[in-house]
Amino acid sequence: MDKQEKIDFLAQYLPSIKQISNTDTAAAVADVWLEMLRLSPWDSVDQAKFKEGMDVSLISHVNSTVEAALAVSRIITRYHKVTFDEEKIIILGLLHDVDKIIEYLPDANGDLVVSDVGQKIQHGVMTAILAYQAGFDTDMLHMILTHTSTQNMKTIFREGLLFEHIDICDWEMVVKFYGS
Repeated sequence: MDKQEKIDFLAQYLPSIKQISNTDTAAAVADVWLEMLRLSPWDSVDQAKFKEGMDVSLISHVNSTVEAALAVSRIITRYHKVTFDEEKIIILGLLHDVDKIIEYLPDANGDLVVSDVGQKIQHGVMTAILAYQAGFDTDMLHMILTHTSTQNMKTIFREGLLFEHIDICDWEMVVKFYGS
């Protein structure tokens, strides 16, 4: 696939990729997703799940967090004059949980379980490795690695801080109230 085909393919699932103005950057996001998918047993990105024990797609979580982070950033900008780089929010949102594609896998019975990678490698690390290989800068790698509360290092960027809180909120709502 060429760059535009990769972007168009991923946009079927993650439409916010079309909001990234730089085609090379959008294609790099698609490359991270497609490489992680290649490393997984899934046939399609929409088969990957958000968490073991729940039938919630990773795609729904990613779309929810991107949309929520953009909405909250605009509200904060309007009321408090704190500005955000919306493309950074979109890129971070699209990349933050890509490694869940290989962190949660079906077992022999088809039940979703935490994989060997998920048990032994810090969440975010595999995504950061692939993002580095795709050409993302240290700032984006930092935000990918610090988006999770399981990381000891804290983000130094406003986009990362905002996104971390939105991600935790989405996680809590799904884990505690999914389907209610």
